[in-house]
Amino acid sequence: MSDSSDSESAHCSDDAASKPGPRIALLTPYNGGNLGDAAIQDAMIANLRLRLPGAQFSGISLNCESFEERHHAGSFPIRGTSMWHGVARSQATPLAEGQGSLADDAGQSRVSLKTVLKAVPVLGWCLKTIHGWGREVRHWFRAYRFLTTQDLLIVSGGGQLCDRWGGPWHHPFALFKWAVLARFAQVPYVVVSVGASNDASMTSRVFMSAALRMARYRSFRDKSSREVAGGLAPQAARDSVVPDLAFSLPASELPRPAGIRKMAQGRTIVAISPIAYAKPGRWPREDRALYDRYVQQMAGLVSQLLAGGYFLVVVWSSLADDESVVPEILASLDQESKKNIARQTHIATIASWKDLVASLMDVDVLIASRLHSAILGFVSRKPVIAISFDPKVDGVMTDLGQSEYLLHIRDFTQGEVVDMLDRLMPRKDGVVDQIASYQRQISSSLALQYDAMARFALESCYRRTVERLSAAI
Repeated sequence: MSDSSDSESAHCSDDAASKPGPRIALLTPYNGGNLGDAAIQDAMIANLRLRLPGAQFSGISLNCESFEERHHAGSFPIRGTSMWHGVARSQATPLAEGQGSLADDAGQSRVSLKTVLKAVPVLGWCLKTIHGWGREVRHWFRAYRFLTTQDLLIVSGGGQLCDRWGGPWHHPFALFKWAVLARFAQVPYVVVSVGASNDASMTSRVFMSAALRMARYRSFRDKSSREVAGGLAPQAARDSVVPDLAFSLPASELPRPAGIRKMAQGRTIVAISPIAYAKPGRWPREDRALYDRYVQQMAGLVSQLLAGGYFLVVVWSSLADDESVVPEILASLDQESKKNIARQTHIATIASWKDLVASLMDVDVLIASRLHSAILGFVSRKPVIAISFDPKVDGVMTDLGQSEYLLHIRDFTQGEVVDMLDRLMPRKDGVVDQIASYQRQISSSLALQYDAMARFALESCYRRTVERLSAAI
């Protein structure tokens, strides 16, 4: 499915307009691989459906097919052109029988055009830019028509106020664009429990500042993100801090345990969730030396845990990226550890956040680096030892009173992790009580925020219904 196809846009709009109840669009810059982002969208959908049983949802994302499959909702492409979000390949249309000469001529024309473009690179750049702008303008019009069928546009989750993945013309521009379109379409636009990073470029800051200023409602997942947002839009400094929406996943959405305890045969179970931090080809800021050090320390940690008699469960919260780290860690093990892998290790099958949580339900402790690996560990009521790569991980560990079990990816050692595990195990029940207490404390603020989102959707739906009836009379 092409992210910018006219047929897809029409399908989404017609489908939304034909069904009753408020129509809510969820904007997220993920393509399905980040399980934390997936959990946030499921939390939003589940909680709003509890309040608005007739609500219809659509995702505005980088991968429409994935959003539809994972969230059972409609979809619309967040992007209009490959100029800012990468190159989108189109499928070639096969020629009918007897058109071989036309294909040859077309091939020769392409070769000639390539020759010309190589000789005059400025011409190629101009043609590409004109084509890109044309696609982008068409997407603006289609996106506007789509928004006129919606009652509420919600921006939620991490990575929203950040330009690390591609710079200002990736998500910062897209966020600004959709905020402007929502204003023209007269659709309430809200920013809910988002995260922010403070290292954005000036161009990104301009886009994000404008997007924040246009929001009818804003909240941030932590105080640090609110502080960054306050530097972008001064009024945001007074907005609410409402924790990450993954903490609000209803109990009815959580899966049953995966049955790993039977495999462990009475051993203490430790889950390890690695990260592709700084890995060349997998991270925006590459650092081969740092990544190699991480792999070696993690391999040493696995060896120590195996030697200590633990049963290990290997999981991940970012498909492909973090999953690619696992074979490198296993390949770096010493020979004795490789002999013990088969009987003391289970490599989970992870395709969704529910698969991850199902595995974590059976473990005693989780060792993780990504924010949502840690958060989904806490959702599963499991103690977490965090090897943090970012202040946002430090923040969630502090919020839950778990900073005693916090290390940093640039200087941690395998021995420090084992020492923390030794200190944690006798206190495990108390840590679980702390996690449960935190979840109870934040439940009211999360519930009040969902109530506010439901009111926005109902009020907008009512107003649009009145306008349509008035126009019909």
